[in-house]
Order: sequence, then structure tokens, then C-alpha cells
Amino acid sequence: MRKVAVLIALVAIAGCGGLKKTFGIKDAPPAHSEPKTTSIYGDWILANPDSTAFAGARTVELALHPSSFTITAMYPGRPTFTVSGGAAEGEGLLTLTPSTVSDPTAVGGAFVAGRPIVVVASAAGSSLVFAPPPHGQGTAAIVPSSIWHKKSMAEAAGVAVPAKTQ
Repeated sequence: MRKVAVLIALVAIAGCGGLKKTFGIKDAPPAHSEPKTTSIYGDWILANPDSTAFAGARTVELALHPSSFTITAMYPGRPTFTVSGGAAEGEGLLTLTPSTVSDPTAVGGAFVAGRPIVVVASAAGSSLVFAPPPHGQGTAAIVPSSIWHKKSMAEAAGVAVPAKTQ
């Protein structure tokens, strides 16, 4: 009878998680955690400028707000390139319409005042991805054209130099 009572007590402790506490057993943190935000808005750093129109840039920063944006590209030995203008989101697309471009011939003429740029923009956690919009009908694969990291996270990870030290 005593063995049965001990067995019942152990089952009760195990069922309540007490066994883990009793023996100091801890769960490992999950390998994946859900992103805390999916907002595309904020301050971002371009992950790989050389795979974009900003080839050769040391750092490219994007400040994206619900109605405006500013992109600043810093090049070694060249003047800083800046473009700013309006931003609008709708139907899964982000439209950036430049109004001020510091040098219209820079970055291959990719930014022209008044000419909108339309991209698919998707964010999760500390990453933002831009991709060209799908063309025509069907399920065309979305291929990223640029990947951005949350500026504060990139600086904390040492991937980007904080602006005040540049």
C-alpha cells in the first residue's frame, strides 16, 4: 500500500511540473520566437548595399514613416546621397515618391523627383524586405531586391556603426 501511495504522489508531482522543480530540470529556450512586430515603419540599415543601386556605399539608412521616407547613403570619399519624399502603403504595396534628391545622377539615376517607386514591403521582427511587385496574373515568386535590418539591432550587433560615431 505504501508503494502505491508513493507512486500516486510521484505522478501528482510530475503532472504539476513539480518534478522538474524538484530535480532542477529546466526547459531550453525555444529555437524560434515569434516576431514582436511586423511594422515596416522605423529606422533601417541596408544589409548589403553592393547588391543594390547603392553599390560602393559604406552605409545606407532608411527612415520610413507612414507618410514619408528618407534614404541616406554614405560613400567613402564621396558626398552623402540623400533622397526623401512621400510614402504610402496600400494593397500590400509600398509606394515611395521622391520629392528631394541630392544628386539625380547618383545611384544610377534610380531616384527621380516625382517618379514613384513601388515595392512589396514585408517586415518581421528586426528585418524588412523589399521586392518588386508581382507582374500580371498567377503566382509569381517574390524575389527580394533588398534586405534591411532594424537600425538599433544592427548597431547593437556591431553590423552598423552608430550615426553619432560616423
